[in-house]
Amino acid sequence: MIPRAVEELLRLVPLLNGLTLPRYAGEDVELGGVLVRAGESVVVSQAAANHDPAVFPSPDRIVLDRPGAPHISFGHGIHYCLGAHLARLELQTVLERVTARLPGLRTAVPEEELRWRSKEFFSGLRSLPVTW
Repeated sequence: MIPRAVEELLRLVPLLNGLTLPRYAGEDVELGGVLVRAGESVVVSQAAANHDPAVFPSPDRIVLDRPGAPHISFGHGIHYCLGAHLARLELQTVLERVTARLPGLRTAVPEEELRWRSKEFFSGLRSLPVTW
């Protein structure tokens, strides 16, 4: 289940705190009923796309048996992250090693006490108290 857990975590927890680079329309295109003319910029929220309830039912929950809807945490097309495969491998390896060595590992505080970074470039927990 670790590969699926990694994909769900990548989908659920955005790496960047809503920061992204603008994209420029190569031709006129209609997005959500709005005409974007060639050359105009749009800002795409990967976090919002990865939480779209039309694509991911119960988008704010970790669902390890979620059907294969692809997230865009690493971008898409020509903007796809070159390090995506390495990042997945690193996450899978660390989760495999930690869960094998510390099978009783769990958070030491209730979820509502966990604090997230909010005003920094990268998102993530400020700390993760654990016990085993």
